[in-house]
Amino acid sequence: MVGASFVALVSLSAVSISAAAAATADELVSYGMSLAEFDDVRMSESEADFDGSEELWDEALLFEYKLATSYTEDKAITSLGYQPYIICNYAPDKTGIQRVQMVNEAFQNTSGVDVSHFYFEGIGELNNAERSCGVIRTFNDTIPKVYASNPDAETWMKTNPIHPSMKMVDSTVTTIQARMDGDTDLGMISIDQNENGYVKRSTLEFSNVLCPGVRSFNGTQSVSGKEISQAAKDFVVDDGGKTVRDASYYYDKVNNGGNNDYTERMKLWSDAVSFVVNLTDPVDGRNPCLDIVVGKIFTFEVSPFIGQGGTGVLEVYSSVSEEEGYAIAEASNMTKDDVDQCIWYTLYAIALNPMVCSVEPKARPQTLCPDLTSDLSQCPPPSPAPSQPSSGRVVKVSLMNKVVVSMAIAVFSFRILN
Repeated sequence: MVGASFVALVSLSAVSISAAAAATADELVSYGMSLAEFDDVRMSESEADFDGSEELWDEALLFEYKLATSYTEDKAITSLGYQPYIICNYAPDKTGIQRVQMVNEAFQNTSGVDVSHFYFEGIGELNNAERSCGVIRTFNDTIPKVYASNPDAETWMKTNPIHPSMKMVDSTVTTIQARMDGDTDLGMISIDQNENGYVKRSTLEFSNVLCPGVRSFNGTQSVSGKEISQAAKDFVVDDGGKTVRDASYYYDKVNNGGNNDYTERMKLWSDAVSFVVNLTDPVDGRNPCLDIVVGKIFTFEVSPFIGQGGTGVLEVYSSVSEEEGYAIAEASNMTKDDVDQCIWYTLYAIALNPMVCSVEPKARPQTLCPDLTSDLSQCPPPSPAPSQPSSGRVVKVSLMNKVVVSMAIAVFSFRILN
């Protein structure tokens, strides 16, 4: 399971990090890219989540740095002390290889930083004449230490903690909302029958590539897909959702910020977190979202790792049909709106997980029995159906089980070019 819940954060304006030399809040902000700069690197949900506010963007950066340094004794695979960062090297007149070497040398030359603290992997994301960008996963206060030990790095290296909105590809929320509403083409699926008579569907899933270092955690090569998938599920359900709540900048901003200077999208995520945490029964600890939807309906699994040096893909998806999923949820007194909130929470929790570096909704095929149940062992192949769609009908999808939350995450990493 995940370590103890995050302690209440101090005022972000007073943040300081103990490193080789103390880094002030202003210094930490100066290390990073602005929202506009990041949008030029990757199309994500950041613009929508922050509504263009550089001030909120900087607050989130400070929050993530504080988070990373609040788990100095927790080295579990899902420890929030191991945070992913995007690093961009802006050194002029350099090749991709030279920029990668500069970053590696800065980390290797820093006292108190060793191989268990940072990870690079070679999946390309962005490399052009202006900059080369990649992903790194570091422990505790590694980043401030690197800047303190390499003063010139401030002139060419920009580093940002990768928070949830940066991981979600552009239009993730729009796509899921449409599937929930069922009022656009994105919210529809076609049903037809194949030659064996089974019902075939194209359902929604999230596909996520794991961050560098997850499968080689702490310098080992022995972390199995089963261990990773179980740890990912444990993170979502830990402490009745409080671990996610206490690690959420959006929740903190909406509920503890003291004013209303948050965005509508921030409130969407915060409300989903609050809803799920408040579902927990104070007497027996039961929570229908975490126990039933996440615990019984969703499947978490890691697909084969992507070649040598690849990071692997965490897939989270429904193991049953939409009809079965709603029936299971309704038996626990959950309405459709409850299930939708649970889905938003689950998506956000997965994006918040420090093992995950990118989140993307994709289509996933699903085969069902003629009665739309998912256990194919209970339905022998029916009589062959015509090759054409049996009715041509279109069925609305509200994403219950369709939310096959597989996560194929396009990890940022340096693409090495000469």
